[in-house]
Amino acid sequence: MKTRFFSAVVYLAILAVAYLLKVFVHDLCFDVLTYVFALLGTREIVNAVGANLTKSQKGLVFAFAGLCIPATAVAELYRLGAQASLFCFFVFAVLNLCLFVVKHEETTPKNIGESLFCAVYPTLMLVPLVLVNHIPDTAIMQKYAFNSNLAIFLILVISPISDTFAYFFGKFLRGKFPKKMAASVSPNKTVIGAIGGIIGGIVGAAGVYFVYNAFFGSFDNMLVWLLIYALIGIVASAANEFGDLVESGIKRKVGIKDMGKIMPGHGGILDRIDGTLFTTVVVYFVFLLVFFITAI
Repeated sequence: MKTRFFSAVVYLAILAVAYLLKVFVHDLCFDVLTYVFALLGTREIVNAVGANLTKSQKGLVFAFAGLCIPATAVAELYRLGAQASLFCFFVFAVLNLCLFVVKHEETTPKNIGESLFCAVYPTLMLVPLVLVNHIPDTAIMQKYAFNSNLAIFLILVISPISDTFAYFFGKFLRGKFPKKMAASVSPNKTVIGAIGGIIGGIVGAAGVYFVYNAFFGSFDNMLVWLLIYALIGIVASAANEFGDLVESGIKRKVGIKDMGKIMPGHGGILDRIDGTLFTTVVVYFVFLLVFFITAI
């Protein structure tokens, strides 16, 4: 338990430092952390599911992880990040198909599929974290500090608080409410735990609203904005739990308990950011929607 607690503290400290550097230095500072996640996560997923990958395919997967996030971050400074990431993935996919010719004997549809999967998870799934880190704002968004700093703050708060609430609800109420959420994927996860996670998401989002706006925003139209935050908390926490199930399903298929050992007591980096990947997608599209609505 002490080891797990210490690992969690170190991880949270790294997140806090990266976030503060983003806020007070430059947005690109947080992209560095995302880049590290992509590289470490790629190593873990290749080790977990890439047994059939050839050396050429592994090289392409790591090259994609090494180039996609930096290309997206730099291009997003000119609002071209999404296009850059899609271009990188397109080139990666085409090069994989070329292996059917240049490495015909060792290339199969199965290992090509595994190669594409290792590129999507986690690197391509981390692209929204880069995009939300540079999301534009409007005059109304500026007034309420509804910007990329808030978006990242929501992601960093909702995901761990949702996990914590889900854990304690599942642990202490499992006896009274034993119904499983997805028994074939993760036998230990219960419906009551999922409900706890959603409650945690609401609590986390509401906490972010009051803390963040006390320093940077405004409490005008409080009920409206608090409702918006609560809705973000509900959907984002549900996405967080789904992301956790996705990774549980992957690990069950390949017969492993943890994706890695970089975080003693927790496992690998993917074991920590699995839910965050899906939470980020929700937060990004919510902020993008608000941007388009307020820009009209």
